[in-house]
Amino acid sequence: MPDFLAGLISDARKRVQADYYSISRIIDHKPISLKHALRSASGNAIIAEIKPISPARGALRPEIDPETAAMELEKGGAVGLSILTEPNNFGGALQNLQKVRGRVHIPLLMKDIIIDEAQIQAAERSGADCVLLIESVFSKHRVGSLEKLLEFAHDMNLEVLLEVHDREELGRALESEGDIIGVNNRNLATLEIDLLTTPRLLGDQEVLVAPWRELFNRKRANKTIITESGIETSADIRKLKHVVDGFLVGSSIMLSEDLESKVRELVLA
Repeated sequence: MPDFLAGLISDARKRVQADYYSISRIIDHKPISLKHALRSASGNAIIAEIKPISPARGALRPEIDPETAAMELEKGGAVGLSILTEPNNFGGALQNLQKVRGRVHIPLLMKDIIIDEAQIQAAERSGADCVLLIESVFSKHRVGSLEKLLEFAHDMNLEVLLEVHDREELGRALESEGDIIGVNNRNLATLEIDLLTTPRLLGDQEVLVAPWRELFNRKRANKTIITESGIETSADIRKLKHVVDGFLVGSSIMLSEDLESKVRELVLA
């Protein structure tokens, strides 16, 4: 079976080479901390994602007006927004990030397959507050240096959401300079979802061997950890809220008839 993440990386390289991330219009924006927004949420901390297309589920809202959607999601209580800028597989656009920045007052995450400094610079110029870096892009696919891109993002006054999928990646993320750790319940090689991924990595630490448990307990207190992918209902939120600081939710919100009400349902679950 083809490795889906490898294809995403290949597409990202082509976009960088084609100057897709060259930004002429620079948005003047004072950064807003997504980490603080997650930590200070009065209800469940929901990062709502504007995702026109899902590679696994097909078209979600391909004709979405990102500005209107963003305002509805903010009104529903989202603590932040994830904006897809990856056009080949997710129907995203850098212009969507720029448009949304002028409409909401909550932090924005630029969601893309980031492998190059040019993408991070585009995020900063487009008004993002945080960027996604995927740990396995660097550890399994050997694409550049994760540490250098983390440092570059911080130099640009951007926070980093560092995405992990297994215990080895989580261990490295806990030792990294990533501001937020995202446990993705989706296997990016196969696109399969397993909601038990998050509790397996973050749940009952008593079942873990001593070295890992000691590392986890030492580092966990200083990290903000969210769960990503597969969150559909209030019941899903309730099952996971005791082990994470927040949730990144995309497809189920995009498929809802009422974006504002769906977010509010998840916030209050």
